[in-house]
This record gives sequence, C-alpha cells and structure tokens, in this order.
Amino acid sequence: MRIIPQIETPVSENYINFEENLIKLIDEIKKTELSNIDTGQNLPQIIIEQNFGVNGLLLCKDLKDKYGNVNIAYAFNMRDKNRISILSDLITLKQIGIKDIIASEGLHPLKTVFNAAKPVYDLDILGLGLILKRGFMNYLEHIPGKDTQDFFNLGAVVALSSAVDGLKIKKLINIGADRFIINYTGKNLDEDIINYIKSEKKEVILLVKESYIGNSLENFIRENVNLNLDGIIIKILDEKTNVFTRQ
Repeated sequence: MRIIPQIETPVSENYINFEENLIKLIDEIKKTELSNIDTGQNLPQIIIEQNFGVNGLLLCKDLKDKYGNVNIAYAFNMRDKNRISILSDLITLKQIGIKDIIASEGLHPLKTVFNAAKPVYDLDILGLGLILKRGFMNYLEHIPGKDTQDFFNLGAVVALSSAVDGLKIKKLINIGADRFIINYTGKNLDEDIINYIKSEKKEVILLVKESYIGNSLENFIRENVNLNLDGIIIKILDEKTNVFTRQ
C-alpha cells in the first residue's frame, strides 16, 4: 500500500522553499517505517493540488526538471473551469510529461466560503473521462480509429454515500477510468462497492484529510488495511509540519 501526501499550491510562501520542503517530505517518508508498506510501483509519490496559490502546472514542471525520478500527480477540481481551460491544462500536462491526474467535480459554492458565487460546470467527471479515453486526446496523438487513449492515468474522486455514487462509478469504469479516489469522511465505507471496483481491476485509493488521522498514521493504516486498498492519500496543510514528519 502506497502512502501519498497531497498538498495545495502555496499562496504566499516562498516558492523555492516550498519546493525544497516537498522533496524533504518525500525523503522523510522513505526513511520511516511507512516505506516498508509502500508496494505501489505505479502510483505517484506526491500529489500537487491546484488551488488559489501559484500555478500548479509550473510547480509540476519544476519538480520534474529538478528531480526527474519523482513521480508526480496533478490534482484539480472542475468547478469554475470551462472546457477550454480544462483542455489547455491537459495539453500542458502532456507536454510536461505528467501522466497521473486526479480530478473531482468540486464543491458547490454554497458549501464554500464563496457561497454567493455562480459555479461553472462545463464538464463533469464523466465528460472528462470521455475526452481522455475516447475523444480529444486521441486526436492529438494522431491515431485514427483508436478507441482508447492511455497517456493519462485518470484518478476519479468519488464518494460512497449514496446509490448514485455507485452508478457513477460503474459509468466511469465503462469509460476507462484507471483508479478511484474515495473521499474519507470518518464514516464506514461501503466495502461492497470497493470490492466491485477491485473486481474490475481498478485501483482504489483512500483520500483522507490530515485532521482525521489523529496521533498515529500507522494506526490509521492498520484500521483500514482490511479494505484491500492500493494506497492512502493524506491531504496535508503544511509541507514542513505534518503527520509524516511527526512520526
């Protein structure tokens, strides 16, 4: 099981210091006992999430240029992004050489501090999956007649809270999503849906906020090891003081 830190792009911190601390964080994880349970050979080592801070694409490129052996994933939500913006990001990611992307539909503004905003939902996660696996990205590759596109590994962020979530997961599997990132909310997860995803030969990764971990990451992992997960993503708030460096 791979343990993966995910962090948002910084708003005000020195960019170079932020980048250096990310590499120190990866090295710290490798030194701890967590490395003994790290068997995910094809999963990313760190996830850069685009938010209000510096450009996440630029950060990914810098990390790739300076530390070529670091496997990076780019995470973004599709709220307030139109089709042109999403396609532009995809083309840039392809040029950079980032193969792993993690996409979510994002919270409605009513559930954020910007509750007066009007959201843009030009594409949902299913539409993105079709673009990646059956549409526009095929055209860029100049592969006539090819039905699938395998350049990007699509990680779809999903919930396991209602019947409609299971239906969306089935549609994403049919489209060709590569892995499913399950939002952890502190409640018991639906193991039947997890087992269904695994039966379709898809990776299942748990996404948990650092605040849910408590004092021991090892204990949290042991509590969820029976779910047969491929990895756990820990969303951290600070690359210098976090659940990894507290071990």
